[in-house]
Amino acid sequence: MVLAPMSKGAPSLVPHALLLLMIAIWGGSYVASKAALDSLAPFAVIVLRFWLALLCLLPFTLRRGSAAELRAAVVPGLWTGSALAVGYLLQTVGMGETSASMGGFLAGLIPLLVALGGWLVFHAKLGRLGMFGLVLGLCGMILLAWPSDAGDGPRDSLRGVLLQIGSSTSYAAHILLLSRFGRQLAPTAFCSVQLLVVAITATVALAIDGRVGTAGDPQWTSALLLQVAYLAFFATALGIAVQSVVQPKIAPMHVALLFATQPLFAALAGWSMLGDAMGAMQLVGGATIVVGIVVTAFDR
Repeated sequence: MVLAPMSKGAPSLVPHALLLLMIAIWGGSYVASKAALDSLAPFAVIVLRFWLALLCLLPFTLRRGSAAELRAAVVPGLWTGSALAVGYLLQTVGMGETSASMGGFLAGLIPLLVALGGWLVFHAKLGRLGMFGLVLGLCGMILLAWPSDAGDGPRDSLRGVLLQIGSSTSYAAHILLLSRFGRQLAPTAFCSVQLLVVAITATVALAIDGRVGTAGDPQWTSALLLQVAYLAFFATALGIAVQSVVQPKIAPMHVALLFATQPLFAALAGWSMLGDAMGAMQLVGGATIVVGIVVTAFDR
């Protein structure tokens, strides 16, 4: 993911609307993942999601990419794909021990961790507003990890919360690596190599784990097939394609503000479709993270 300045000329809201639509789809993916985990083991969900997404992108890779572009993307793709794979493995395992709403709010840490990583690793400037936003994000994370008393809703274990924090950290590293390599490579070839790395890593993890279903062989119901299709085609293949096209046309501050809505979409989807209920401390923590993202986004 490369944040490039907005192109000159009359500003258009179409890229903003398309990216916001994808963010809403990604927010709903927490519900789809949570529901799929009722039937499939965590690594099986990732295997199906990424091999199917890779098959969707394969025709575009073969048509638009050359052998030279693919060779150039191999080493950077291994680095970025590895960070992405760790993020998905930790997130999917942690999702089994947290609610979809909690997963969405913890994913809201990613922009804050990107700002922190850019400052520490790439020596990017970080002003007072950025530091204040990071402090708010840390406070929100502590509140989210606080034991919940949310009635009959799903319980969030400390292990699940920590796994998802680790996942957000890996995603932040992935974004920083994309910013480091993305400008030099053909986007389709670069994305395809990353998807292949995640798919292979998840396949190896699945072979070691040995479980395809959560309790024996999974029942391939129409609901499960729809959940897998949503994750593979919409949240992964379509999401990567749309993001790679529209995000470079949006100002970086606008991108950060749009991504601040992802936890809200995840919480809304979890509440409406799974009956997720979060305690007062968790709601305050999630809101604090969103405020932290907005504050950090205004740090130029």
